[in-house]
Amino acid sequence: MENQKNDNLNMLEAIVQNTEMGKNTLDQLVPMAEDEQFKAELLRQRNIYRQLNQEAHAAIDACGGSAQGQSAMAKLNTKVSIGMKTITDKSTRNLAEMLTQGSGMGVVDCIKSQKDYPDAAPGSKRLMQKLQDFEEDNRLKLEQYL
Repeated sequence: MENQKNDNLNMLEAIVQNTEMGKNTLDQLVPMAEDEQFKAELLRQRNIYRQLNQEAHAAIDACGGSAQGQSAMAKLNTKVSIGMKTITDKSTRNLAEMLTQGSGMGVVDCIKSQKDYPDAAPGSKRLMQKLQDFEEDNRLKLEQYL
């Protein structure tokens, strides 16, 4: 029972961290996007990251846990990395490439979490699968802008 609770909270925390990374990255990149269709896609993705993040937070609260989210260092590292990659190139292609790579890493993180936390609750597993499917869909949608 204890293992199930730990796996469940760990999986939900992984969802919180993944969705925060997506939200924070898009918060930084949306203002750089000039192509209106591309910008609309980024806003759509950001809204879904927010929605999934809220679902994970609600589930953690329901389990009596508290979400840690991304560390301040992880947030800063991401912000600096994005800043460096966009300092000379804010083209749609460059932004799409960065986001495609990020979604690919998100998919890998989802798969690892599913293997690392096999005793998580079915609802948490469904939410993780929903996130993984969303990340894969993002990657495919963004590829058209490469």
